Amino acid sequence: MALWAWAMGVVFVGIVSALNGAKIGPLAAASALALAPSFTGFMLLPRLGSRWGALSFICVWLLTAIGLISGTGGASSPLSVLLLAAPAAALALARPWALEAGAGAVLGFALAAFLSGMELRAELGVFPGALAVVATALVVGLMALSRETPAPARTQAMGERIAEVSHELRTPLTHILGFSEMIERQIFGELSERYVEYAGLIRKSGAHLLGLVNDLLDLSRIDAGRYEIETGDFDVRSVVEEVVRLSIDGAEKKQIELGMVTPDAPLLVHADARAVKRMLINTIGNAIKFTPEGGRVMVIAEARDSALVLDTIDNGPGIPEEDREKLGQAYERGSGGARAEGTGLGLALVRALATLHRGALSFHDAPGGGALVRVTLPVLRSSGEA
Repeated sequence: MALWAWAMGVVFVGIVSALNGAKIGPLAAASALALAPSFTGFMLLPRLGSRWGALSFICVWLLTAIGLISGTGGASSPLSVLLLAAPAAALALARPWALEAGAGAVLGFALAAFLSGMELRAELGVFPGALAVVATALVVGLMALSRETPAPARTQAMGERIAEVSHELRTPLTHILGFSEMIERQIFGELSERYVEYAGLIRKSGAHLLGLVNDLLDLSRIDAGRYEIETGDFDVRSVVEEVVRLSIDGAEKKQIELGMVTPDAPLLVHADARAVKRMLINTIGNAIKFTPEGGRVMVIAEARDSALVLDTIDNGPGIPEEDREKLGQAYERGSGGARAEGTGLGLALVRALATLHRGALSFHDAPGGGALVRVTLPVLRSSGEA
């Protein structure tokens, strides 16, 4: 079923892209490459349950993903999500080669970034972005499959698989990020500028993939009811200041003015500090991503109507009214989403974390133009509490 779903998704995306002005030659080549895993799967169908059958399929999928990613922008390609299907397929096939598939996905991403040179994204139109959405849905579907697992044990098995994928992907990614940074900083001696540039590209690509993996796995945990929030009392101003400080580098690269407004007095809340930080990282990162160069992003934290309100305001293109209902749902992006990397998981995680705090995520027009993304959390600690 997954093979048929992928094949039909590729065909549908190819037709839509052609109707929207994509060049037929590059589009046909990209579509044929994207269909390779389905054809391989159909041929290996009787042997997919075996270790070597699963390995053959996973290798073909990784090679396909590397080819599509390197041809559509490399590190910035939205098709990076294709690599996550390799470990997800390994888990769906009773876990053969799960560890190797995870390591292959990480190395494949670095290799695709290294090989990127021929930029075809403009010629392919909406194909990369639309196919990335199909691929993300496939990843989630594969992770949800539990081969011959009794229904009562399915949730527990899913949680175990999520933990397994989390460990196997995060560990090699951490190593890649650390070693690439050492090379980029030339810790052990001088290197040519090109090697330093490649090391920086690998580090940035690994960081992007790590963020995507973290969002996907956290969303899966929340859906499975396995994400536990750890509440405590803290001054939310310190969290806002920390996240803004961490986001300054990304803002400066686009010459974006990043600022914040917080009360003079402590703003005490009873919440999960880690979750609040994650929500702010995602909303600020999203604002920086869609704000044009030379723009501005402002974060405002305040108490309003007995709730903590966190507003992230930008002067970008804004969010159309028709997009506001679907934004914040997993794998949904607004009409401007095709212009930037990502799969629509960031705001979905913000909404899910806000819901765990009995709060809400909403979208509004910013004063003077732009977007205002608001997180409202009923977590204020009253002055009378001990």
